[in-house]
Amino acid sequence: MTVESTFAVANEPDQDVAAECPHESLSCPLCGSAEVGELLEAPDRFHLRTELYRLARCGSCTGVWLVDPPKPEEMGPHYDEEYHNAIMAAGEGSADERWKYQRQLIARYKQGGRLLDLGCSSGGFLSTMRGNAWKLYGIEMEAATAEKARAATGAEVFVGDVLDAPFAPGSFDAITCFDVLEHVYNPPAFLAKVREWLKPGGIYHVMLPNIDSWEARLFGTYWFGLELPRHLFHFSPRSLRMLAKKVGFEEAYLATPRVSYLERSMDYVSGSIAGKLGLPQTPQSRPKARSLPWKIGRKAVRMGMIAPFAQMASWSGAGPSVEAVFRKP
Repeated sequence: MTVESTFAVANEPDQDVAAECPHESLSCPLCGSAEVGELLEAPDRFHLRTELYRLARCGSCTGVWLVDPPKPEEMGPHYDEEYHNAIMAAGEGSADERWKYQRQLIARYKQGGRLLDLGCSSGGFLSTMRGNAWKLYGIEMEAATAEKARAATGAEVFVGDVLDAPFAPGSFDAITCFDVLEHVYNPPAFLAKVREWLKPGGIYHVMLPNIDSWEARLFGTYWFGLELPRHLFHFSPRSLRMLAKKVGFEEAYLATPRVSYLERSMDYVSGSIAGKLGLPQTPQSRPKARSLPWKIGRKAVRMGMIAPFAQMASWSGAGPSVEAVFRKP
C-alpha cells in the first residue's frame, strides 16, 4: 500500500448502491450497464475484523464496487489511528526513492507550475517536489496530518473533502492522486472536479490498485489491494480508461508498474491459517518489529522471487497497480 486518504468519508453517490433489491439487478455506477454480478465477499483483513462485505462487478466496463457500503458518518472506525500511522509510514520512508518514478513521469509532460496533490497525507510526495519549479498545494481530510504536510513541504493544504475545496476552475498545471480514487463514493463527480481545476493541457496523474491483476485473481479475498471497506471502488485499466474518457480526459500514458502486494497478501493467507489452527494472529494494522536477520531474508526473497514476477506482470499489463496520466484537452 502507498499513500491513501480518508476521502471515503465524503462524496456520497448519485445512485444508491445499497438499494434493497439484489445487487445483480443494479446498474453499474461507473458506466450505467445492467451487466452486474457478484464478485466476492470478504472481511477487513487489515484490522482482523469479521464483518463481511460484498463486491459487485460490471460485465461491461469491468468496474467493481462495494455493495451496501458504510455510510460516510460510519467510516471513522475504519480510518483509525493505526491505519493513518501505517499510511504515513508507507508514504514517508525514503521519500525521494519512493516517489522517484512518479516525479520522472510527471516531468515527461510538465516541468513546473501549480501542482495539487489529492490525499497528500503528511506530505511524503509533495516534499520531493519542492523547489523553484512548482508551487505546491494539497488536500487532506485529517487536520493534524495536513499540518504535518504544511510544515514539511511549505504547501498550501486544504483540510476537508475534495468537492468542498475552494479552488477556481483552471487553477492547476498538474494534479496527482495516489491511492485515493478507490476511496471516494462518487468517482465520476470526483474526476469531473479534477478536470475543472486543471488548466487546458494540464495533467492528472493517478495511481491505484488493479482489480484485474494476476495477484488479485490469484489471492481472491486475501488480496491486499481489496482494503475492505475503505476501498469503495476497484478499477482495472479498462474501467479507468472508460471513466476518464467519460468525463472528458485524453489518455497520455497508462501502464501497470513493477510493484507487488504479494508479500502483504501472503501475510493474510498465513494469518488465516494460523487462526484456523488456534494460533495468535497479528493484524497488519499493528505490525511487530522485525529483526535484522528477518529483514535481510525478506530482501533476498523480494529480489530473487517477487521482483521477477512483478516485472513479468508489468510487461503483460497485469501488475497489481495501475498508473496513468490523463490530459485535459
